[in-house]
Amino acid sequence: MSTPETASQYTDQFNTALQWMWGDGYLAPGGPEEIAEMLKGLSIKGADVVDIGCGLGAIAVLLTEQYEAGSVIGIDVEAHLIEQSTARAVAAGLDDRIRFQLVEPGPLPLENDSLDVVFSKDAIVHMPDKVAFYREALRVLRPGGLMVGSDWLRGDETTLTANAQNWLDFVHLDFKMMNLEDTHASISSAGFKDVSLRDRNSWYQQEIQKEIGALEGENLTKLKSLIGEKGAAYRQESSRLKKCAIDDGFLRPTHFLGFKPEVEI
Repeated sequence: MSTPETASQYTDQFNTALQWMWGDGYLAPGGPEEIAEMLKGLSIKGADVVDIGCGLGAIAVLLTEQYEAGSVIGIDVEAHLIEQSTARAVAAGLDDRIRFQLVEPGPLPLENDSLDVVFSKDAIVHMPDKVAFYREALRVLRPGGLMVGSDWLRGDETTLTANAQNWLDFVHLDFKMMNLEDTHASISSAGFKDVSLRDRNSWYQQEIQKEIGALEGENLTKLKSLIGEKGAAYRQESSRLKKCAIDDGFLRPTHFLGFKPEVEI
């Protein structure tokens, strides 16, 4: 599900900064509005769902409350995230329909043909073997099941500008980014049909302005009080550099869909 290094990245301080920019319970941009975009035209009412890389559990709660999923299993590789997610589900009165499970990187600890929806938002980027993940997603889905998600993709080599490299060098995250074409091919080669991708680079060029605004002036002063001056300065510079990588076309958040064939081929 991830690489071992990921366990050291999502510390409480790191998560506080991400939520400062993106909202309570969200460790990736867009909040509930971006979930609505991912699920536009789809229904998961009554579906059995797994949320891959569930983070702080806000999305699992949203999928249950607003989109009426029948059940949600949230999985992640970090124990403290599972604990906080479980507390969130309990507080929402949904612990009878949502459960969270700590997992190890690798194959999904789920039965064959056991779920209707595999959902993931911005977690696959950490996985070194994307095709293996997509095959696992296909395995656990029932025939006709849906994989829907969002991932951090990259542009072609011409977009790996000095700005983009500066951002990558600054953040030192374990991102394993693929481009759109290779991602489409990987999902299709795993056995999914009707695969579609939607590039959200233009959306994020606008969205990151809000992120930067949350890191300026009085907002920055408030963040310093929460995570310290050094942490706040790092977050501000990271977003500034990230904007350049987005504007140069390197960083391309992308939605994707794929369906398991009704009859396996």
